[in-house]
Amino acid sequence: MKCLSFRLIQIRNFKDRTVEPSPALTFFTGPNGCGKTNLLEALYYSSVGKSFRTSNDGEIIRIGDDEGTILVNFSVHQVEQSIKIKLTRGQGKKIFLNDTPIRRKELMGLFRTVLFTPDELQLIKGAPQLRRRFLDMEISQVSPRYYEEFLRYSRAVQQRNGALKNALATGKKPDLDMWDMQIASGASYMVKKRMETISRMNETLMDMEQRLTNRRERLEIRYNQQGSHEPRWDMEWYMEELSRRREEDERFCHTSIGPHRDDLTFLLNGMDISAYGSQGQQRTAILSMKLSEMEFIQEETGEYPVLILDDIGSELDRERRKALVTFLMDKEIQTLVTGTEVPFDVEGKVVDLGKYGLNETPHQE
Repeated sequence: MKCLSFRLIQIRNFKDRTVEPSPALTFFTGPNGCGKTNLLEALYYSSVGKSFRTSNDGEIIRIGDDEGTILVNFSVHQVEQSIKIKLTRGQGKKIFLNDTPIRRKELMGLFRTVLFTPDELQLIKGAPQLRRRFLDMEISQVSPRYYEEFLRYSRAVQQRNGALKNALATGKKPDLDMWDMQIASGASYMVKKRMETISRMNETLMDMEQRLTNRRERLEIRYNQQGSHEPRWDMEWYMEELSRRREEDERFCHTSIGPHRDDLTFLLNGMDISAYGSQGQQRTAILSMKLSEMEFIQEETGEYPVLILDDIGSELDRERRKALVTFLMDKEIQTLVTGTEVPFDVEGKVVDLGKYGLNETPHQE
């Protein structure tokens, strides 16, 4: 998979900007505030229909404008495709594939990307929902069924919790059997798929970590399932657990069991890296995980996704950067990188945003 070109019209600080990235490495350079990350944000947005910087789509539209558009031309298995996302302030977005309207859930998996930013460190240090979201988004990019099940499951949990809150307010006994069945069915599929994915990632994760650390460290992901020390994904077990916990759930108006409660632990040389790893080790672990994610997507789809690296130069030392770029060149992975200067000692296309003012941006680079 390759991005052939992408265009931002009235997006962030760009009035109209088109970029044709290299099929290998493209570097976006310039001083802070010139819009480097804005370009990567738009490209990622066209992949998943959501920004990695804000939950408010209106913030992406250029200040003073009511509409903004992102257009991406890409090839998948040597077939050219186009995605257009039109954002209207206060009215949401419209998504088109080859000029045909599609829903956001249909966008997932069309143009696949893997993202690494300085904020990715929160995957280790942050809340469990960040780790769950990482795993769910990874699987969704290669499995439309998983994304459908994820959406259906999330709605069922919301409906069940709503029924519990309504029952608490009215004093009536909630009717939860229908929601329990939907939740148990979705949980059974999702947890099995999650555990299979982690098992496959672990097969390559150790190699990725050792590439970046010169064989000094071993990394592993462990899936922590709420309510069980042994892997369980059968529907009957979830039905039993939901029934057993119903009194507690009625008291607190939540659903206390299911994949929305599970978590991941990252083990470095057998130790929990969130507690015992240095910040440098944690950054390297996240990057190793992202590279393992790329291998997983390639195995599932036959092509590597586009790799997006924001400000990578400040996150890795020279030795790790060299190991990373060697891997990317060997695998012929299209990579887009930002930095105040070129972070890798290797040839690639350089797009210098610093030579243009914020409002004086060329249509074509």
